[in-house]
Amino acid sequence: MWSSNRHIKIEEQEYYTLLHKFHPLIIALIYKKIKNRDDVLDVYQNVIIHIWQYRSKLDSKNIEGIIVKTCLQEIAHFYRNTKRTQTDALPLDHSDTTMEDVLIAERKEQNLLEIEKAIEELIPPLRRKIFKMNKLDGITQEKIATTLNISKRTVEQHISKSIIFLKNKVKIY
Repeated sequence: MWSSNRHIKIEEQEYYTLLHKFHPLIIALIYKKIKNRDDVLDVYQNVIIHIWQYRSKLDSKNIEGIIVKTCLQEIAHFYRNTKRTQTDALPLDHSDTTMEDVLIAERKEQNLLEIEKAIEELIPPLRRKIFKMNKLDGITQEKIATTLNISKRTVEQHISKSIIFLKNKVKIY
C-alpha cells in the first residue's frame, strides 16, 4: 500500500512539473483564439483535465504536440458548446510565434528570478529592507523615513544605491 501511494505522489509531482513547464504555451494558444479571460480559464481547465486523464499516454517525444492538439480541440469544443461559428478560423497547426511567446515568457521568468536573487544580496540589510518596502510593498519614501526614524534623504540614497547595484548585478535579456 505504501509503495502505491509513493508512486502516485511521484506521478503527481511529474504532472505538476509538466504543467509548470507548458503553462505559458497553453495560455498563449488559448489567448490567441479566445479573448474573454473567464472563457480562457474555462478552456485552460478543460485542457488540464484532458492532459491528466491521458497522462499515461504522454512520453518525452510527443508532449508538446499533444498539448497543442489538446488546446486546439478544447478551443473548438468551447466554440461548439457556445454555438459560435468561428471554428473555421482556427488553424490546424500552431505557428512558430507560439514557441517565440513561450521563449519570451521563459526569459521573463528567468529575469525575475535573477532580480529576486540580486535583491536578497543587497547589503547592508537596512538597504534591502528599504528597497523592498518601497519597490515591492509600495510604501512611500516619506512613510519609510518616518517608520524607520531616518531622514527622507537617507531613504532616497539607499533606494538609489540599490537600483544601481541591481542594474550592475542583473543583465536583462
